[in-house]
Order: sequence, then C-alpha cells, then structure tokens
Amino acid sequence: MASTLDLYIDTGTGELVQAGASASGDLPTLTRNDSYTLRLRLLEKKADGTIGDIDTTGATLKAAIGDIEAIPSDGDFKLICNGITSSAISFNASAVSLFNAVSNNVSTVSIYGNQYLLTATQPNTAMSFSADSFTLFPASSVVVGTRRNPATGVNAQQTIRLQKDPAVFSDTFITSPTSGEIALTLLSEGSATKNETYELVVGPGILGGAFSLVFGPNATTSIAIGTNAVTVQAAISSGINTITSNMSVQENGKGGYIIAFTGRLGLTNITTALTLDATGVDFAPFKQTTLTLNTAELADFFTNADADSITPTLEIELTQNGNPKTILQKTVTIRKDLITTGSFAPSTGQSFYTAAQCDALFVEDSVSNVNAAGRALVDSTSITAFNYGTRNLTNSAGSTVISYGAGLALSGVMGFYGATVTAQPANINVVSGLINLGLLASGTTYGVLPQSTETINVTTSLNFGSVGANSSTSITVAMSGVNINDLVLLGLPNAISEGLTFFGHVVAADQVHVDAVNATGSSKTQSAATFRVTVIGY
Repeated sequence: MASTLDLYIDTGTGELVQAGASASGDLPTLTRNDSYTLRLRLLEKKADGTIGDIDTTGATLKAAIGDIEAIPSDGDFKLICNGITSSAISFNASAVSLFNAVSNNVSTVSIYGNQYLLTATQPNTAMSFSADSFTLFPASSVVVGTRRNPATGVNAQQTIRLQKDPAVFSDTFITSPTSGEIALTLLSEGSATKNETYELVVGPGILGGAFSLVFGPNATTSIAIGTNAVTVQAAISSGINTITSNMSVQENGKGGYIIAFTGRLGLTNITTALTLDATGVDFAPFKQTTLTLNTAELADFFTNADADSITPTLEIELTQNGNPKTILQKTVTIRKDLITTGSFAPSTGQSFYTAAQCDALFVEDSVSNVNAAGRALVDSTSITAFNYGTRNLTNSAGSTVISYGAGLALSGVMGFYGATVTAQPANINVVSGLINLGLLASGTTYGVLPQSTETINVTTSLNFGSVGANSSTSITVAMSGVNINDLVLLGLPNAISEGLTFFGHVVAADQVHVDAVNATGSSKTQSAATFRVTVIGY
C-alpha cells in the first residue's frame, strides 16, 4: 500500500483512466489511520480523439470520502428566516413538527422524497431560509435548496435536506511539486574494483521535453525524454569531449538509464560529478492534497458496520468559473488498521523445540557429531575427542592422554597453565621438578628442609692468607636475607691447605662469617679460592 495515490480522471466520463494508482481502473484498498498524498491528473478527450490535460487555471477541487445522501442519526437543527431562529428541530422530525417550528413563515410543510418541502404563505412572495446544524450527530449539514421561485400566482418553495458530512474531506489542493520526478543519482563511487555509476530515473509524472547532462564545463545537447540508450551515449560522447568513448549507457527498464564510466575512466574515482539539467522537461500538471484517514467520523463508520472493512464513496468535485461538477464517484475499500497509537510490544512467549528440531540439533551416529554406537564424541576434524565407552580422553592426533578406568593415568606429556606441553623432568630435585612442571612459581627461593623458609646460596672467592699455629681467621660474606641461628653449609674448593678446617655461621642479619681454623703447631697458608656458602633459613 503506497502513501501516494496518483489518480488519472477522465473529467468527461467521470471514470478513472488505467494509470497511476488505478492501473486496473479500480481504486486501491486504503487503510484506516493512514495518511495519503492524493494527486489528481485531470484529463479530457480532445477533438482528435486523444486524451489530454485540462486547463485548471482558477479552478478549485474538493475530495471527500463518505456515504452519498446519508443522514444524521441523532441531534437537532434550527432554521433561520427573516432574522428569526426557530426552536430546535429533531433530525427525524415529522412535517408537522417542522411546520410548528417555522409556521409564521410557511403555509405548508410536507415530506418530499428524502427532504422537507416548505411552501410560502402567499404567491409572488420571496422566501429565504438559512440553517444551523446545531447538535446533529455525526457532524452533518442542513442543505437549503429552492424548488420554485415566487411569481404571480406561484407560491415559492424551498427544500430542507439533512446530509451527514463526509468522513474525510479536503478542499486544499496545490500544484504538485516536480522535485524527484526526474533525478540523477550516484549509485557507486569509482574504485579499484568497480566503475563509477549513476542512475537517471524518469518518473510517471514526466510528459516529455528534454534534459541534458553536465560534466564540469561541458554539457550535452538536449536529449529527448524516451530516447534509447544508444542515442543517449552518443549525445554524451558528442557533447562532453573529456569523456568521449568512456561512458556506458543502458536502459534501466523503467524509462531511465544506468550510466557508468568505462575505458580509461573505468575503475577510477571520478572527482567531477555528473549532473542533470532538467529545465527542458515537461511535467504532468498534478493537483495534490492530503487525505488523513483517522477522523472520528470514519471510526464511526467502522463501528456501525461492525466489520473489518467498509466501502464508502470517494468523490472528487471540480469547480470552474463558479460551476461545480462531480468528476468522480467511486467506491473505495478501507480496511481496519492493526497497529494503532498506544500499541505496545507483547512480552516474549515461552518457546519449545519440536521433536523434529531436537532431532536436527542432536544427530546420533554421525562422523561429525555423536558416535552413539561407539559411545564417543567426535570433534570437527572427525577425530574422537572423548570416548566414554573406554573412559579415555584423546589429543588432536587421536592418541590417549588420560584414562580413568581403575585409576587416573596420564600418558605421554602434560602441560600446565597453557597449551605448551611439558616433558617429564629427569635427574632433578623435588622443588626444581615442581617448578619445571609449573606447579610452583619460578624465580622464588624455597627452603630444602622441613619448615625451612628459604635456602640462600652464593659463590664467592675467599683469601685467608697465612693462618698462625693453633689460631683462626674469619672473613665476612654479605648474604641478604640470612638471620641468626640459620644453618650455614660450606662447599670447599678443590685445593685447600692441609691442616686447615673451615666453618660458617651467621653473626648478624645479612652477614655470614667463614672461619679458617689451624689446629696444628705450624702456620698454614690458604690463598684465594672459590667457596660456595649455603644458608638454610628458619
């Protein structure tokens, strides 16, 4: 359902021409609460048998949707004659009741078809009534007409008719703007993978005339509307010498063209824009207004009909030189709308998988899913990742890495805290092995005896020199973190002076003394050598 209704009307026959929104000659179905731009193209048959546009200079238009000759269903109206307003008259008053309300001005009141007929009190006497619709419901008008004018021996007569107003009405028509009826649009910028491409769209409101294309300071000559693509391409090559033979023009199947830069200008971002000059184009003289289908009167139509759709009449009236003329009366279908002001999104309902959906999501005995017969799960490479039948976990090569039968068994290699595997440590102590396995942090000092806090180790060169008989010499070694009562172990060099004994002890925080003791009767010399000092902390 479009928001624009283009109606082509033969004003001579009062029929729709098969074009625009009435391509089949019938009005499209409308929807309550929607708003439509109604565009009218008014036509008439010419002397040569062709149909052309009429001259609407000074003319006015009205459009309405409603019931023809419908009457109000409730309320009162009043009549005014000679400046005197009658009392309220019911919408369904009898002729007698209406006569009583205006008896001073008429001789008789009778029912005349679907209206009242009022006759003057004497011949050759003018009688002129006006009306007030007062409380008529739905909104209605009191139409006063003249049946007989006064003359000698003739009593004037006037008619009073109640008529329900249209449900939708507009008398504000303007000349339709032509912007967008013909337009040149950039479809894609040129690049290394595509040509710069434009589309020239020619709308149904174009009658004829000519356009031209402009590229920088150059332009084509006038190109007639409806010209084939070959002629358009030739006009570009002839008029715009900077792109001669470097353009491709194809018809787009809708009266327009697809225009692409090719040749030496293909696969290139063209910085100069191709533009359109439409000053020579002739446009259809559409008159337009807006019809909004959300009136209370239209809602009342649906309430009375108690149906999902109604079929009122669309009427178009043209007034030229003061003479009104109905140029279209056509039944239109209006259906109820579903989405209205105040509509809200409902909460999400409970959803369930059907048996077929469950089967589709879980497929047994599939090489890429579940091997139910083998009691195994298969990965995306069709290798068994988990065999719960044999209680094994396998790696990406299909080899067992963990089995959990009578106990837990690890096969091959293991990895900790990452994907990189760790080989089995060899010839190493417990603490270092745990560090290598990743179970203990590296870069941290650990004690090697029960309850020891740390083990500190340094290698240093010590030179005791000459040690006298039955005496000793001490050298201080700085070791951060050692404390009184820590254990000190010494690793001796290969060459030591025979007769000397070496001891180590902590004398203060961060300080270790290494003692050389000579228990012999002659002096001994210990020259510089490398000692290992190890402190076990508590």
